Amino acid sequence: MREKKTSFKAHAAGLTGVILLILGILCLPVATLAAESIKFATLAPKGSTWMNNFDAMARELRSKTDGDLRIRFYPNGVQGDEIDVVRKMRAGLLHAGAMTATGLGEIQKEVLIFQLPRMFKTYEELDYVRDYLYEDLYKTFMDAGYVLLGMGDIGFYYIFSNQPIRNIADLQSPSVKMWVRTTDKIGLEFYKKAGVATVPGEVTQVLGSLFSGRLNAVAVSPYVTVALQWYDNFKYMTDLPVSVGVGATVMTKEKFDQLSPDQQKVLRETAKAYQSKLIQSIRKDNERSLEALQKKAGIEIVAFEDDAREAWDAIAAETHKQLVGEIYSQEFLDKINALLEAYRKGK
Repeated sequence: MREKKTSFKAHAAGLTGVILLILGILCLPVATLAAESIKFATLAPKGSTWMNNFDAMARELRSKTDGDLRIRFYPNGVQGDEIDVVRKMRAGLLHAGAMTATGLGEIQKEVLIFQLPRMFKTYEELDYVRDYLYEDLYKTFMDAGYVLLGMGDIGFYYIFSNQPIRNIADLQSPSVKMWVRTTDKIGLEFYKKAGVATVPGEVTQVLGSLFSGRLNAVAVSPYVTVALQWYDNFKYMTDLPVSVGVGATVMTKEKFDQLSPDQQKVLRETAKAYQSKLIQSIRKDNERSLEALQKKAGIEIVAFEDDAREAWDAIAAETHKQLVGEIYSQEFLDKINALLEAYRKGK
């Protein structure tokens, strides 16, 4: 009998220890309980250069943190368009995302200035200005509650269409149905000033609208037309770049602050390195895509007439002025123009 009592007491003591251990674990901060899982959304499709880059970055982060820092991806726009993603990030349902100008504009709209029509003529100009202003941009995102993990670009945007576009009059044709993102104030203002009819919509709606005939012209980079399988719907590409598509990877400051200092350091350094790789990869993809679009898809490259280029640039300059105070300050516009002028003089 005494042995049974002793056995029961030992069992009870052991059970009490287990319960206390469980309660203790439940009371630990989340960051020390298990690996940190960062929920990351993007419109980029699986298998694209963007997702391949993000997957490689995630593997390196796991390796560098002994599996304590993990990223759970939501590609293909499964979390909705970028406006939806930003809303979910604000609600804490998502923690990070790879954004184009639409999403970035919801967080810090002045960054949209990089996507003004005809602002940058070369990648070198873009790189110079963006690198020069990076720390300022980092601070503005931080003030808005987000950590800027890296900026990049989607490539120069060209007009893809079903009829040759050689001048502004061609664009003004009633048969041209030009897509512009619903929230793209810059594109809407620019085409309005140029007298071009637009059909607003989101990225996720474009393919269906091309099939139905609701759209027949878009301004995007060559690689985008391939990655999103839009290219089959076009016959021509105009050789004059309209603008450059910008993008960035951001994370909520709330989630970032939950990471340990070491994890924060590793995340920032790794993300920056992979963002640099991604920029170069996307630029090469645009070159390869342009070649493939001509040789394999049969898309014809048409030249924008010289006289029309001058008029096009004049409309772009008017657009830059028109949007002062609505998207960016005159001071910020002057700063970028001064940097561009100095860079061009030094060439």
